[in-house]
Amino acid sequence: MSPNTNPIIQSPVKTNIITGFLGVGKTTAIQHMQKNKPENERWAILGNEFGVVGIDGALHQGNAPEEVFIKEVPGGCMCCTSGLPMQIALNQLLSRARPHRLLIEPTGIGHPKEVLSTLTEPHYQEVIDLQASLTLVDARKVSQPRYRDHHTFQEQLEVADRIVATKGDQYQQDELEQLDAYLHTLGLAEIPVSSIQHGQADAAWLNAPSKHRAQNGLENEVVQPHEHEHEHEHEHEHEHEH
Repeated sequence: MSPNTNPIIQSPVKTNIITGFLGVGKTTAIQHMQKNKPENERWAILGNEFGVVGIDGALHQGNAPEEVFIKEVPGGCMCCTSGLPMQIALNQLLSRARPHRLLIEPTGIGHPKEVLSTLTEPHYQEVIDLQASLTLVDARKVSQPRYRDHHTFQEQLEVADRIVATKGDQYQQDELEQLDAYLHTLGLAEIPVSSIQHGQADAAWLNAPSKHRAQNGLENEVVQPHEHEHEHEHEHEHEHEH
């Protein structure tokens, strides 16, 4: 299949990006949302070969709910090679699964703006219904320069329609306040922030509109890919809270 060949589907597929740094608990949150999805909906997940424990591990071992289809991007990187590996995997998944909702989970060290750039290309306008992007963060990491000053960490926050502070039961009293202050310094104070425990993300958050959604052929926010160094250490998000 040509990467630019659109799969034939009845209506645009509701699509969400679930991003966040390594170890933040994306897989656990996705699994929780899957368990609480509408019974009549068929979901699909597009993920990376590395950094996605639920996809390359537990979910492949039969722990995925019924009506959930899973596809990995070959090579483990959605943002490389002008997005061609992602487009091929995306088209194959949409054609075979014909899902009602698609969750895209880039690796924790990937660049979500590259993924958004692919999803907002003209040939996906009638295929993808881009909805809320969720960025998961561990508020305890904000005090650490290696996270706070990391470009990818900041980019993940910038693309978010909702920021989800995971592991809320482990926070000290002022750590959520530190996260709020950090968002203010980035000019992102308007993004809603929710705190969760044990990966219990609300599936209803997925239904909000995306600020990156294209309307009438014009994007509300132009998402441009940028040049970046590929610092893809092959780390895995080992957080087994199933």
